[in-house]
Amino acid sequence: MEVDPKAGASQSGRLTNLSRLGGSIVMRMTAWYAGTSFLLILIATSFLYWTIAANLEAEDQRVISNTTTNLEYLLHASVNLNAAKQMLATPSESLPRPQLIWIRVIASNGQTQMETRGMDKILPVSDFPPLMGIQPHHDVIRTIQTRTSQTSMGQLFQTVSGRVNDANGAGRMFQVAIDRTDEQRLLIRYRERLLLVLTTSLALCSAIGYVIARSGMRPVERIIRTAQTIRSSTLHERIDLVGLPAELRSLADTVNGMLDRLEESFVQISRFSADVAHELRTPVNNLRGEIEVALGKDRPPEEYRDVLGSALEECARISRVIQSLLFLARAETAGERPHLEQLDLKAEIVSVLEFYEPAAAEAGVTVSEETPDDLVAAFDRTLFQQAVGNLVANAIAHTPSGGHVKLQSRREGLSLHIRVVDTGRGIAPEHLPYVFNRFYRADRARSSTSGNFGLGLAVVRSIAALHGGRVEIESEVGRGTRVVLVTPLVSSPANLSRPSSPV
Repeated sequence: MEVDPKAGASQSGRLTNLSRLGGSIVMRMTAWYAGTSFLLILIATSFLYWTIAANLEAEDQRVISNTTTNLEYLLHASVNLNAAKQMLATPSESLPRPQLIWIRVIASNGQTQMETRGMDKILPVSDFPPLMGIQPHHDVIRTIQTRTSQTSMGQLFQTVSGRVNDANGAGRMFQVAIDRTDEQRLLIRYRERLLLVLTTSLALCSAIGYVIARSGMRPVERIIRTAQTIRSSTLHERIDLVGLPAELRSLADTVNGMLDRLEESFVQISRFSADVAHELRTPVNNLRGEIEVALGKDRPPEEYRDVLGSALEECARISRVIQSLLFLARAETAGERPHLEQLDLKAEIVSVLEFYEPAAAEAGVTVSEETPDDLVAAFDRTLFQQAVGNLVANAIAHTPSGGHVKLQSRREGLSLHIRVVDTGRGIAPEHLPYVFNRFYRADRARSSTSGNFGLGLAVVRSIAALHGGRVEIESEVGRGTRVVLVTPLVSSPANLSRPSSPV
């Protein structure tokens, strides 16, 4: 078997493009997964950091607020400072965590009356807001960052400055500070560790995302590879459902169903092409043989006329096959609709029977019709005559001499029923399901001699479908056949282009 190098190169190129596409999808899925996961981790850790920082600050605010409140009360209630001096000691171990609270009391003349030991070196008065600008009961809260020789970071203090009058009306000012240096260092270490955690999380999210994306793409790639390998000679192959996740099983089922329909259509097209070649081969060979015989030697003009007449008949047979095939192809094209008009069915059916009366008389068959005078329906006139004519011609062709063909038309509900009943030889049950297929003939020997190509009933079915109807058939060997054309009486009156009817 020869292999087309271009086809192989094309297949290789498609597989390469598929590989690149799969890799691109995997990378995009990895990026989305890693980015989404990292964002969630970042939000969670940031919220945790904010919660810890907020809780520490709230706790410090509570401590300094309580201290300030107590100090204001003592300064207001006491003339001397003995009670207030007890607050200058280092905080007790009952506090929730080690903290240093610094207190300074200043007289109205600016002299320091008392302060926590060493406060003047760490937090001099100049670091606080100006005392003269503070009003009673309007405390000023500030954050102070100091620098020391022991550490480059310095110390962080939350401060409160206020003014209060004692029982004698003398004004005193106070300055309270709480050391937040340990908290600041704690948060700095937490941020450093948080950065390490986020960096590690990004790497892990990327790795895990790649593994998940790659494993998720494998079934899809398997489906695509299977679809890429399917050709006209391998339409029987299907996607293996074993091992596919439930999410992709329906996709694979859909693709397999599509392949089933494609295989069926391809088989029908192959059979149809073979039938066309077979049907056209006979008249073409006859035509060629007659012409070769005529040209074999000189002949009288009468013989040439006979040959030309026979050739013309063969050409007419070929033309009928081609016209019928074109009609069937165009009738199945999406969007084709018949040109509808209201027809007097009595007159149309009588006209069709008059056309076929000579053929019926030659075959020794009588024809008759039963149609109400007021029966009117929406039809394409040309297609209606073609459908009824095909049914009548088929009945005459399969009815022996002395037989009868009757055409009956009547309303049944909202439908029109046109029956063509003959007393012919009938059709065997095994042939009935296929008589509407193209080129199918129950009696092939007789059909070949009578010029029947097996397209008449296929054309009738297409015409019925164009009008929204159907064709039914019943037959009994030796008793005859009944074919019923059923169409709705109410049809859309839209005037659209129609396929050309076969000649």
